[in-house]
Amino acid sequence: MFNTHRCLFLPAFLLALSAPALAQDTCSVKAVFAGKPVTMKHCAAAIYEVRDDYYSVTLWFSDTPFADTELETFHMNSYAVDKTADGKPRTMMHFAFCPATKSAATKSVETSVNLAGNFMASRQWVFDLPKDKDMLKIEKLTGSIAPGGNVSGRITGGKLSDGLKYSWEADFQFTLPAKAAAAGPGCGS
Repeated sequence: MFNTHRCLFLPAFLLALSAPALAQDTCSVKAVFAGKPVTMKHCAAAIYEVRDDYYSVTLWFSDTPFADTELETFHMNSYAVDKTADGKPRTMMHFAFCPATKSAATKSVETSVNLAGNFMASRQWVFDLPKDKDMLKIEKLTGSIAPGGNVSGRITGGKLSDGLKYSWEADFQFTLPAKAAAAGPGCGS
């Protein structure tokens, strides 16, 4: 007797082996906030269409996982919040910027940090590049910053603020959302 399940299994198995693996968003941030070492392994990205086919990007890193509702809201408004869905403070960091193009370099990077349990350690800065290159460096940024695009990179830097040390090494790889946010950095437009 002929077994149709076996006949279908082999082509399905071969097709599964030949299909590309779906990329998983990954990140690793080693940082010091107000002199305290922190590690963040949860991340998300949002994009905003500044003008036709030119997008800004917001990268959000956290020490705690994101709830689905948090990610939906972030993908809609590009705003990285410093509290979890249940209202608890979270250790987090975000970078928002317009990537360099063939005719223009990245000019500014908005950055915020929050240390859970220490409101006084929270900071927000806008780094003016290339003037502030000693405090923030986009060491690597590759891929396509567009809906559904893949992007990877490394951002490093640090500074003293009110006598407290802040530093970061952020490595990341994202598949960007398929739909642009309704808000985000405007890139001087």
